[in-house]
Amino acid sequence: MGIPKAIARLDSFMATQEDKNVHDSILYYKFMKVLSHRDSTLEHNALIYTDSLLHLFDPEHVRLENPNDYSKALLLKGDDLLKQKEYYLAYRNYYKGKSFLTSIGEICECARYSSRIATISFKEENYYQAIEYWKQELKELSECREADNFQLEFIEKQGSMRNIGTAYLHLNDPAMALDYFNQASKFVRQNAARFPREKNFIRFARIVILRNQAEAYALKGDNRTAEKLIKKCLEHDPNIDWSVEVEQESRQILTQIYIDTQQYDKAQAELDTLRRLPGAVNNAFKYNSFQRMQASILYGRGDYKEAGKLLLAELENERIAKLKRNIATKSNVGRLLQQVQREHEIELAAGKDAREDLILRFSILISLAMAVIVYLIWRNARKKAMNLRAVTKLNGEITQSNIALLDTVNALEQSEIDKENMLRIVAHDLRNPIAAMISGSDVLFWDQPPSEEQAMIIEAIQQSGQLAFGLIGQILQSETDRKKIVKNEEDLAEIVQSCIDMLSYKGKEKRQTIYYDYEKAMVAVDREKIWRVFSNLLSNAVKFSPSESAIKVNLKKRSNQALLSVQDHGIGIPEDLQGHIFHSTNDARRVGTAGEQSFGIGLSICKQIVEAHGGKIWFESASGAGTTFFVELPG
Repeated sequence: MGIPKAIARLDSFMATQEDKNVHDSILYYKFMKVLSHRDSTLEHNALIYTDSLLHLFDPEHVRLENPNDYSKALLLKGDDLLKQKEYYLAYRNYYKGKSFLTSIGEICECARYSSRIATISFKEENYYQAIEYWKQELKELSECREADNFQLEFIEKQGSMRNIGTAYLHLNDPAMALDYFNQASKFVRQNAARFPREKNFIRFARIVILRNQAEAYALKGDNRTAEKLIKKCLEHDPNIDWSVEVEQESRQILTQIYIDTQQYDKAQAELDTLRRLPGAVNNAFKYNSFQRMQASILYGRGDYKEAGKLLLAELENERIAKLKRNIATKSNVGRLLQQVQREHEIELAAGKDAREDLILRFSILISLAMAVIVYLIWRNARKKAMNLRAVTKLNGEITQSNIALLDTVNALEQSEIDKENMLRIVAHDLRNPIAAMISGSDVLFWDQPPSEEQAMIIEAIQQSGQLAFGLIGQILQSETDRKKIVKNEEDLAEIVQSCIDMLSYKGKEKRQTIYYDYEKAMVAVDREKIWRVFSNLLSNAVKFSPSESAIKVNLKKRSNQALLSVQDHGIGIPEDLQGHIFHSTNDARRVGTAGEQSFGIGLSICKQIVEAHGGKIWFESASGAGTTFFVELPG
């Protein structure tokens, strides 16, 4: 009946429905979007239907109950923005949709977003980023289990391979481009039989891949192979709908091959054929390409005057086109900034009440911190001779706070969910005092440069403070992020040394000596989490060892393992407590030899972290005879 009549009929039908639900409205707007999109006179209506569809998902419960429909609505909105060349806004919309799908574990649909983001990057000539997103799309598509989905299982996969190859062509890397074009050809050959109803599309896909391969061979300088492939592309297949665009691109490549091989008569014949194809003259980009090729043919024939005229005209057209692109980019950026400002104002209004209480607390903490800093600066000006002792004392306070914070983290990580918010508030409030201490250490020596020993102590202060910030950052993360293990190749010997440096001042207070014997051990670990394990073990050794005793730390690297041992000569672990050491309870909590507080669950956290790395942790101990803890990590 035609699109306008179909739209009118559907509108009339929906108006008669009194019990419409959200699912009916979703289907309605999606179908109206498709209908309007097919009629160029209704392009504005298509944009309105997309916005109406997105508006249905404003309530959070609607998004969670219809995640796939919500993600497809975001995809449609991104496509609208992309069509309007609003690349930045389109990218943000795609990224928002992909983040939502990732949060609910829907990896398959993420592939569509990766493809769109790659397309935007390609249009903005960020080819390396485009390649990475198309590779990510292939990875996501490999996790799809929709065997009959021709779009995802065939079109998207071979399309991504071809797109990666095209990006490498723009990077002037024909070898890599050919590799991906050959992969696409092999994929089509192996999977064509799975989709017998799509023979026409598959034949057409083969033609497009041939054209891509020809372009790569031409860039390599193998014009003979390129010409052979292009001529094969131009053999019309009566079983498929012929694409004028593919013919234009193929003949353009063939024309350039004839120019490069100085076959100017053949080049002129192909160029004349190109000009006769539908829509070729109206396409400004292709028209400029024709001008350049015509100039090359004239130049090759010795008609330098006419060739120069064409080149000058083409350069002027290019200059005008560049100015237009700059104007369009400026307009897009302006609209983007306005959108960001509006979103920021909405966020400020929504969070105003929640921030007022935090601002009051921050003001008190900042005032206290500033008072401490002013006092330290005043004392430094009056008593320069006491600098070293003041810095040492300040570092000791930071170290004590860091150790206490470490125990607090271990205790609070095992507490119930209803304590989570309070934990984050406490951690957040600790950031400013620690920042004040670090800032105070920076300004202690404004008047004169510090000595070498003073500089080392200040550096220790900075490192201790940064470690404390790291622990606070982990608290402020979500529970899932805190438990996530992100491994990188790390030097275990350096991590252990940093723990020893942090605890050296605590050991000196008890006149203890820490002996460290190590071998270089590069192991894939999560640095922050494995640092907490080593720091816990060393802190316990210091805490439960008597004054003037020795602590021995040993690190050995075997063929495929790394073994750390921490040996003390302290109070040991009684037999009745040894079975509870690695449990997340307070049954094994004891006071240190100098009255240090203990929460009794640090070793439970250590065991979880070590086992998450695929390692083992155990100990050997006897009451009153000291304890040796061992940590074995796969290397």
